[in-house]
Amino acid sequence: MTNHPIVESGDARRRLNAGLIGLVILGVTLGAIGHVAVHAKRIEIAIALGKEERAFRELTLQRRQLEIEIGMLKDPARIISIARDKLGMHAPAPENIQPLVPRADGGKK
Repeated sequence: MTNHPIVESGDARRRLNAGLIGLVILGVTLGAIGHVAVHAKRIEIAIALGKEERAFRELTLQRRQLEIEIGMLKDPARIISIARDKLGMHAPAPENIQPLVPRADGGKK
């Protein structure tokens, strides 16, 4: 008679159950890590979006201010004032105005 170790079917079943439990725990862990990673990415994108929205609001405000400034700079009264006071310009006297008369040849040489 030879001495063979006796293997009970319960040991194999226990190892199989332990392996299945390990796989289930591994799957749950990987799922949880994936969930946390997706949530962290969502927060990162939300923060970046908030920064971009703030920059957009600041640029929009700056654009409005510049449009107002352009309107003030283009004001005809301001331009006339600068021309008269700083540049010494004035409206021509009526005798200095010469009307254009169309030529008989239609303006061709």
